[in-house]
Amino acid sequence: FIQSGLNIAMGDAFAAMIPHVHGYVQHLVIIVVITLCSQIFSSIGTAAAMLPVLAAAAQEAVVNPLSLMLPAAIATSFTFLLPTATPPNVVVLAKSQELPRPLRIRDFFLSGLPLTLVACVVGAALTYIMGNVVFDAQSPFPQW
Repeated sequence: FIQSGLNIAMGDAFAAMIPHVHGYVQHLVIIVVITLCSQIFSSIGTAAAMLPVLAAAAQEAVVNPLSLMLPAAIATSFTFLLPTATPPNVVVLAKSQELPRPLRIRDFFLSGLPLTLVACVVGAALTYIMGNVVFDAQSPFPQW
């Protein structure tokens, strides 16, 4: 992403939408996108790929990078849908093969979907409110 300049191109596209969207909706969209990516890729891989994109978007839109990167960092932990999303889920799936009725991916998905939906909505609200209160994330672009 960084070497090819794709992070800047994606950041520019995302930065064009920032002035036109309410802050809570921004946080919700960021959290949903990062959560879906984290279900397929590892959380670390998602963060390594998406945080530079959001940093480039913040620079282009001249907003505090924390207002975009905080929800993304939090969302990498919302991996509840698939067994491949996080190592403990893989261990549970592997050990369940010894049970009379082993767990299936559908079992993970059906039990993780409500939790993921609630985590996305609540996470967006908390990062929007607490990001402003604790980190002053809506402050102007920092001088550093």
